[in-house]
Parts: sequence; C-alpha cells; structure tokens
Amino acid sequence: MQPLNQQGMFLETILNLTHEKFKIDNECLVIKIPTNWVITKANDHSFLKHEACDYIGNYQGYYFEFEAKETYKDFFDWKMIRKSQILKMNQIIQNQGIAFLIIYFGEHDSFYFVDYLFLKTWVEANQQHIPYEWFELNTQKIYLNSQLKLDYLNCLKMQIAKK
Repeated sequence: MQPLNQQGMFLETILNLTHEKFKIDNECLVIKIPTNWVITKANDHSFLKHEACDYIGNYQGYYFEFEAKETYKDFFDWKMIRKSQILKMNQIIQNQGIAFLIIYFGEHDSFYFVDYLFLKTWVEANQQHIPYEWFELNTQKIYLNSQLKLDYLNCLKMQIAKK
C-alpha cells in the first residue's frame, strides 16, 4: 500500500468510514478531534498546542481515547507520539478510562490494536523503535472487512474485560 499525499490520511480515512458505520449501526460513538493548526508560510504550517488524542469515544459506558498512527517502515517510532498526547493518555488511564493506539504498517498492509500502557511499559524498558515483529507477537492484529470497516470493537471489549 502506498501512502497518500498527506501522511496518516489512509488510516484516518479508514477510521472515519468505520466510525460512521459504528454510528449508523449504533455500536459505538467515536468522534474525531480536529487538530488545530495555523499557516505560517505558503507551503508550511506549525501546530498549536493540542492536548487531545486523535479520537475520543464511548463504548458500552466506557470512555476511551486513542491515537491513530501510520508508518511505512519496519518499526514504529515512539517519538511519533507527542508529549501532550502521552500526558493525556496517562491521565485517561489514571481516571479509569481506556487508552490505546491503532497503528497501520504500510509495508505490511497490517493494522494493530495496541494497549497504550503495555506499549509505554515496553518502550521504557527497551527502546523507542519498536520492531514490526514485536507487534506481530504481542498485540492484536485487526482487519479491514469488505465494507471498509476496521473492526476493533472486539479488542476494546477485551480492554474492558481487564477493568
């Protein structure tokens, strides 16, 4: 799968379609949080302070936030997560919410659901470049169905069951 012109747009497009289907089927409520940005030059922009994750939602009475990340390498770089997002996900965990990431590996055309705290613990004990193989062995692969729905609700149910 080749990346779209704007980094992250493939996964974001898939997730937005998925969330619309969740809403229509009354399965789950998920809202995309827009990123605040201001244009500083004709072809350049700089990001303002942004404390929320990409998506927030409620599933069966449980609040969650998650980051959607794409990489076209054989690893995920922890530095792709901004400090403000790390702080926010820490707060979510401290307040009994659910925080996770959905990561798309373009080179492998694979999607993974990753518990935030599990990934953070691994990074703190090991390294900031997490190899693709780690995701294959330690996280939940999620699939895109024929209706372009990335069904990660079973993974969310497993997170809820741990509470």
